[in-house]
Amino acid sequence: MHFRSIVLLLSLLGVAAACDSGLSPGPRVDLVSSTRYNTVDRRLTRTADTLAVKMYAQGQGSPLHRLTISAEYVAVPEPIVYNDQFDVDDPPRRTLVYLDSVLAPGTDSVALGHVLSSRTTSGLEVWRYSATDDESRTGSRSFRLRYARPDTLLDYHNYTVSVQASGAFGRRSFLALREGLVFPKFSVHRLAENQALVDLVYLPNPTTGAPTLATPLHAALGLKWSTRRATVIRRTSLNSTSFGSTTDFAAAFNQGTDFTPLTSTGPLAEGQVIAFQTPAPNSRYGIILVEDILATGSRNVVLQVRVAK
Repeated sequence: MHFRSIVLLLSLLGVAAACDSGLSPGPRVDLVSSTRYNTVDRRLTRTADTLAVKMYAQGQGSPLHRLTISAEYVAVPEPIVYNDQFDVDDPPRRTLVYLDSVLAPGTDSVALGHVLSSRTTSGLEVWRYSATDDESRTGSRSFRLRYARPDTLLDYHNYTVSVQASGAFGRRSFLALREGLVFPKFSVHRLAENQALVDLVYLPNPTTGAPTLATPLHAALGLKWSTRRATVIRRTSLNSTSFGSTTDFAAAFNQGTDFTPLTSTGPLAEGQVIAFQTPAPNSRYGIILVEDILATGSRNVVLQVRVAK
């Protein structure tokens, strides 16, 4: 009799759990592990490193509705001037959404490949991959990336980053100069916070395919963003040798000459140095060296950037 009561009680609990949507599982989300795809926490040794991630999501009793990819930066991705007000135990942080996509109705499962570019300043970034179903239940997976730069007394931030010709899904063509972040097109599509960070866009010449850099105000880009940063770019007489010894970025900018049109570099050349001024507030001067132009594959342009802190 006692045994039958236990069986009956467990049966009733099972029915109650099945009826309680709060106890039902949300979408299943996995990060695919392989020699190519990252799934685990890592300590990085390079600025703007690239990592490939593959996400798989499957609905559990309800179709999938939305996919999101986000990164929390601790501290913020832009360079920090450390002073008495800086709290090492509670550094400023920022979360950026890299993907926010509504799926087609009735989607039961989806796989997504993502190639990310890591931070260029010291700190932690937490990448989170999430799926939400039609019942607003969310499943997610995440990993942490840590990067520590050597201590320096330089009053400018320097890094090397690769930008890619637009076209294939996920190519990183949109550059935020101060933060050193490179966004693919899907990360600036309808994501106003990311749009407001972009200073330069890799724009291939429509006739020759030659790589150029343009500001968001360049007419040929046709950007309809609510905020387009009015970063100013100028041609300089500097080269790859003098770039290394230049620390007065304002002088390099003021001595530079305007491009024609003002918003585009025209075809880039290896060894070319471009000066820039980001818009107010928090305007910064800087210089860019075109280190390498890769004509094969995704037509990368490798840039060395120096920007005042």
